Amino acid sequence: MDSQSIIGTGKLLKRVSEHPYIGKSPIDRKDIEARILERVNKGRDYRGEAIQTHYYITSKIKDREFSGIEKAIDMILIHGTIEIWQEKEEKPVEYDRHLSCLKDVKILGANYEEGVEGAIVTISTPLEFFDKEENQASLTQLRMATSSEPFNGFSDYTARVIDYRFPESFKKKFLGQTWPHKRIREYLNIDKEEPIIGTIVKPKWIPPELFAKRVVESALAGALFIKSDENLHLTIKELETYVRLTVKNLEENGFDLSFSPNLKKKRIIFAPHITVSPFKLLEYAKIAVDSGANALMFSPHFAGDFVSIQEIYKMGEKYKVPIYAHTAGMNRYAGDPNYSFGEDPKTVYLLAALSGVAFMQLPAIRGYIRPTDEEKFSIVERLREEGLEGDQGMTLVIAGGLSAKNIGYNIKLFGANGRMFLAGTSIYHHPDGIKAGINALKLAVKASYKDIIEVSELEGYAKNLPEGAPLLRALE
Repeated sequence: MDSQSIIGTGKLLKRVSEHPYIGKSPIDRKDIEARILERVNKGRDYRGEAIQTHYYITSKIKDREFSGIEKAIDMILIHGTIEIWQEKEEKPVEYDRHLSCLKDVKILGANYEEGVEGAIVTISTPLEFFDKEENQASLTQLRMATSSEPFNGFSDYTARVIDYRFPESFKKKFLGQTWPHKRIREYLNIDKEEPIIGTIVKPKWIPPELFAKRVVESALAGALFIKSDENLHLTIKELETYVRLTVKNLEENGFDLSFSPNLKKKRIIFAPHITVSPFKLLEYAKIAVDSGANALMFSPHFAGDFVSIQEIYKMGEKYKVPIYAHTAGMNRYAGDPNYSFGEDPKTVYLLAALSGVAFMQLPAIRGYIRPTDEEKFSIVERLREEGLEGDQGMTLVIAGGLSAKNIGYNIKLFGANGRMFLAGTSIYHHPDGIKAGINALKLAVKASYKDIIEVSELEGYAKNLPEGAPLLRALE
């Protein structure tokens, strides 16, 4: 068969081999940029406090050079906020304070064969237009103003939100890091050098007795953080049963889950899964914590966004537990094959860290979960810019296909500070059981400190250790 042939697809099957905007430099078209800035900003003169939203825009090529991009910017300005006053009545005094404007445009280029052109664009949206909540960040309004009609709402272009820059007055409305990585380590009573090994109970559903047994077994083997699977869906009564039994069994085995822990007892963080309707989330959170859980896990994308954390914390000091924000939902658009829809994942991590999320999964390199590798590194860089990574930042949970085979490689790339390393399948499916699965990870971590990270090197390392059998078996 001709290797160039395409059968029955209308030439739709294509593989994108590189990221279209991360690490890419704009072309030198200052003439085009100046033309667009002057034209679209005419009449948009307000320059008060505003958020800056960065977009990756692709547009159909039209009759004039980069007029497709220009039209897309027009549509974002008009539909994201408001249009220039054209009514018969006298313009209201405060009208212009609600007008967005184009802050910057950088041309990426054009593909005349495909009929598409691209640019990175920064739109300035006045706080006055959308910031309507006094004591918390207006996330719903922010997204309505920056990524509802403006993004993917029209047929000739797409506009992917790739970053936000917030003024300090808006940043102060976020909850901030209640449980930064340093506090997590202090609670677990471990030093800065000890890696935090976590796990997720497998299979996805098992009865409460077996669930509790597996949690205890994992904790005794050395896991410091244990969470339910995101697809363990329970009624409110089942949630109480699972959590009470698990906490009871942990306490009977010498673990202290309180927030005034006995210094002589072992610590563990246990996070049941509570993703439900936003209208029921607080009820589920209350039951889980009242039943003894000292952390919670849910998907903000399916359970009311990141402001849900602030609502949980409003219930009282008892409920200010660390939150694991699951990425279920975000991955619908992370790693989009054309990078043309949804939001760049770094915006989600930024909003999560600002909103008080304690733990958020950053998929492992050599794993199998989106975001893509290019996106993963830009996430870390963006959080670092804001001081939201490391000791004072959100704990990034390296997970998703993590095992003894790649944990050292991820430590080499991401470092161990500010991280937790969470494995599920590789622990629970270890041929010698849960304890051996966790020991295999610990041995691979020790090997990484000696710069031994590749499987062939790890095999030799494990063979020369008296206690190396769990690692060797994990590498089979």
